[in-house]
Amino acid sequence: MAGIEAVIFDYGGVLSTTPFAGIAEYERKMGYPERSLSQLLFGRGASPQGPTEEPDHDWHLLETGRLTLDQFHERLVDRSEAALGQPLDLGDYAQFLRELGVGIHWMMVHRVRLLRADGYRTAILTNNVKEWGNYWKGSIPTDLFDEIVDSCDVGLRKPDPAIYRLTCERLKVAPEAAVFLDDTRRHVEGARNVGLQAILVRDPWAALAELDAILETAAA
Repeated sequence: MAGIEAVIFDYGGVLSTTPFAGIAEYERKMGYPERSLSQLLFGRGASPQGPTEEPDHDWHLLETGRLTLDQFHERLVDRSEAALGQPLDLGDYAQFLRELGVGIHWMMVHRVRLLRADGYRTAILTNNVKEWGNYWKGSIPTDLFDEIVDSCDVGLRKPDPAIYRLTCERLKVAPEAAVFLDDTRRHVEGARNVGLQAILVRDPWAALAELDAILETAAA
């Protein structure tokens, strides 16, 4: 295990399926312009896999705990007609999210168990929303993780270098001794800039194979 002491996992898109994968389908169903709802939710140039880097955008404020979910929704509806061509029906949108749901990548969870058995420290590093905490934390066995660093609790958000450093500090490892898995390219690049080895997750099985290769090389 020489060289690597910890493995850090994103939640949405890594431990779970991507939470907002159906937004494009919902736009078509509602007759909204293409990508208009994604832009309304996450900011200019954004997608569900890569929200805005605008520090004052509502999504950023929500994920760093500076807006409540109710405040975010109120402001979302206020801005919606200009972006969508019609006011957002928040009730219908909320129903769509409930029906969409989130699936768990159990192969990732199983790999966490094996990592713990092999002596690695493990963490979750997620950009998330305070009001969703009970739901997502209840979807996986969080006792498998030594640390959970949630953007809304710490007031920092990937790809801010400070949140990667904070996670490593809590794990008591140097960034160079950690591997990070995330499904957003900007977040992976941010981790690498701090010194972590990082894996861009597109397919969970392929990502696990890449993780195994990194760990085997480090232990050689």
